[in-house]
Order: sequence, then structure tokens, then C-alpha cells
Amino acid sequence: MKILTKRDIFNIILCFCAIIPGAVVYYRLPDRVVTSWSMTSSETGTMPKPFAVFGIPLVFTVLTLIFCIYARKLERKQRTGKLAPAVHIGFPAVLYLTQSIILMYALGKLKNIGFVTCLFLSLFMLIFGNYAPKIRKNWFIGIRTPHNIKDDELWHKTHRLAGFTITAGGVLALAATLMSAFIAVFIIITAAILIPSVYAEVTYYRGKSTDK
Repeated sequence: MKILTKRDIFNIILCFCAIIPGAVVYYRLPDRVVTSWSMTSSETGTMPKPFAVFGIPLVFTVLTLIFCIYARKLERKQRTGKLAPAVHIGFPAVLYLTQSIILMYALGKLKNIGFVTCLFLSLFMLIFGNYAPKIRKNWFIGIRTPHNIKDDELWHKTHRLAGFTITAGGVLALAATLMSAFIAVFIIITAAILIPSVYAEVTYYRGKSTDK
């Protein structure tokens, strides 16, 4: 089996091409570009313009390459599940959305960062919640608690629960976004991920105590 498929190569090139929009408007950008915001949409961090335009896409490109190689390795072991589609769709989508937000904000074309970010996170949760039960055990994507990653049955149970909590969280987060309750969105997301994580550890230790 090849290390990379044509689709892998296409996605790697697609991530690399995220440099183009920033390069087109490069001389219209400030020397330092805002790249992070608080839950109240306040600016919390900046980066030098060259890194924001060229560095972020390059980092995503390298990560995509690593994930694609890892997905092919799992495929050879017949353990890929839904990991490969998540890489192919998720990485380019996150990268282009991130770059769009950063560039549009720097150019003064985007003001309501909180709404856009929370809307994306809500939709991402709805999509990922449907994928979660189908993801086979791996080291990169999913609920990876110390004991969950070592037990196939526990992984499956945890991700069935995660599918429900994350999907339900996505619905609630979307409703909170439409009401501009952005802090509530992050609380909902945290709870949706924390519940299956705690479940995995509690189930593991409960099983250990039963064995004794």
C-alpha cells in the first residue's frame, strides 16, 4: 500500500495553498496580526505578519502530512474507521476558516469574532458528534484518556456516549450562539467533552474494583 494516496496529496496541497489568500493581501496587513481572542471577543494575542500568513498554513500542511501517513498505517492494520475522512475534511476546513477569520479581522472586514467562532464550533460539534461512534482507537482523534486508549471495548462505549453528548452539545451551543451567549457556548462544549472523558475513567476504575 502506498504511504500516501492521491487524495492525501490533494489535501496536503490544498492546505499549502492556504498561503495564497494571505499573500495576495500581504501588504495591506499590519505588521502584527491578531490571531486569538477571548470569549468576549477581546484581542488576546498577536503574531508577526509573516508567520500569520505563511507559518500557520505550513504548520497545518505538516500536520496534515503526519496525520495522512498515520491514517494509512492504521489502514494497513484495518483500524482506520472514520479517521481518514476526518483528516481529509477537517484539516482543510479548519485551516481555511481560521485563515479567513484572521485575515478578514486584520483587514477590518470582520467585527463579530465571537459569533463566527461559536457558530463554527457548534457546527463542528454537530458533525463530529455523528463521526465519534465510528472512530476506531487511535492516538490523535477522539476521547483519549489514559485508560480509554488501552481498551478497545471501553473506547467503543466512550465514543458512543461522546456521539450523544457532543451532538446534543452542538445543538445547545448553536442555540446559545444565536442568542449571543458566547460564554455559555464554551461551557457547553467543555461539558460535552468532559462527560465522556470522566465516564471512561470511572468505568475503568469501577471495572478494576469489580475484578478484585
